[in-house]
Amino acid sequence: MNRPSWYSEHDSAWNNVRQAFRNDWEQTKHDFGSKTAPDLGQDVGDTIRQATEGADAFEKHEPAFRFGHAANRHYRSQYPTWNGDLESRLREDYGTDFDRDSQYIRRAYEYRWPSGSMGSADEARVR
Repeated sequence: MNRPSWYSEHDSAWNNVRQAFRNDWEQTKHDFGSKTAPDLGQDVGDTIRQATEGADAFEKHEPAFRFGHAANRHYRSQYPTWNGDLESRLREDYGTDFDRDSQYIRRAYEYRWPSGSMGSADEARVR
């Protein structure tokens, strides 16, 4: 993965959002029978896609999630929604593994946190 100039390795916002992504990951485990993971109401399509990646997938894909989150913070005023222009720009910023990681980058870019936790009050999680 490349490190474009706008991408900060020490982005404190990622530390705040990281737990929200981890919670989504816990939903996957719950949906596939875990007795310890809570039911967080995640979409089945997301759950199945994530579950097929294996037990370590959150950690494996965390760099892509983090990049998508950082990209949202950097580009959201210019690109409030995912589109071809944004994807082209992120492809260039991310580097050779973009095709492999694009679904995780996009998931993080489009993620909206629950009201009151982070962001503005009108933001709601995108499914």
